[in-house]
Amino acid sequence: MISPHEWLSKPRCIAGAMSGTSLDGVDAAVVRLTQQNERIGVALVGFAHVEFTREIRSALQAAIERPIPIAELSDLACVLMQVYADALALATEDAQQQPEAIGIHGQTLWHMPTPHVRYGVECRTTFQLAEPAILAQRFRVPIVSNVRAADVALGGQGAPLVPILDWELLRSTHEYTIALNIGGIANITLLPPGCSREEITAFDTGPGNVWIDRAMHRFWGMRYDDRGRTAAAGKPISALFEQLRAIPFITNPPPKSAGREIFSAALLDELLAPFLHPMLPAEDIIATLTAFTAWSIAENIRRFGNVNACIVVSGGGAKNATLLAMLQSELPSSRIIHFADRTGIPDTAKEAVLMAYLAYRTLGELSSNLPSVTGAHKQATLGSITLP
Repeated sequence: MISPHEWLSKPRCIAGAMSGTSLDGVDAAVVRLTQQNERIGVALVGFAHVEFTREIRSALQAAIERPIPIAELSDLACVLMQVYADALALATEDAQQQPEAIGIHGQTLWHMPTPHVRYGVECRTTFQLAEPAILAQRFRVPIVSNVRAADVALGGQGAPLVPILDWELLRSTHEYTIALNIGGIANITLLPPGCSREEITAFDTGPGNVWIDRAMHRFWGMRYDDRGRTAAAGKPISALFEQLRAIPFITNPPPKSAGREIFSAALLDELLAPFLHPMLPAEDIIATLTAFTAWSIAENIRRFGNVNACIVVSGGGAKNATLLAMLQSELPSSRIIHFADRTGIPDTAKEAVLMAYLAYRTLGELSSNLPSVTGAHKQATLGSITLP
């Protein structure tokens, strides 16, 4: 490996790959990064998405929701890396440029950074399924992985990771900006005008697409609500909506992070059980879950952010027109725009770009966690490096 000083001395081409809580597949990006005084220039040069097969998606869902044999888990890591490799190969082909390093996230199967006791030992844990050695041998470049663990070891939430990229790309000298990413879980980054890294606040707000997707699959066998058309055809159920609003996580103060452990399929099934009868259209349930997602994002902005802001939205949920309309109704004084319109990077590519950006910083020995965001004791260089 070259020295950090040499690494940062010239532009680098880095690939990043991400699979999130929506379990829709792997996004891969090839990014050109350039050190520019106090900022790092970020330019997307290639992108690809590879969907999970139904079998792989079901296996990952099972690994999240219930114990599975260690042999199956080990093999699942190998299978997952094949999907990552396919997505990275396509992104590299799109870029027509070979990356010098790759940053990967892996698939989060467990995220419990708050202290809990196991076998008499206090634990803070997060687990992203991956096997970086497979990719290191396939692409013959360093792989940066396991990017949440260092922050968790320092007492942080290990999430969200994206705020440092939001600060890099979206900060403004005159406008309060809120970066909103709607993946399986929704998270926001609060960027007051002219803010420094130490002034950033960011946290998970609650569910993004995770419960909407689950209900769409349950009632229609569909993976998601295309553009929010199903929600638009229904009407929110007030009794269910009030039960959802009472979930404590939504109004808890930051720092906070969430995964499918909190917004699980089992909890959703329990909440929906009283409302499953023929006289109540399933579209109304989708409308309620969509309204709740919009409300939970807006409520966090009202409590901890600024209602007179420019909200820059990304992630799969950015395609849900009904969700965004409900959010606009909740926050009439805010202006909602797409990440692509602000940066030129497609909304759905943001998290893959983040992984490339983090890998660049890690190989340059730059810190990437934000203690003001995660609650960690100090800054840290994130990730483990696997050499070919």
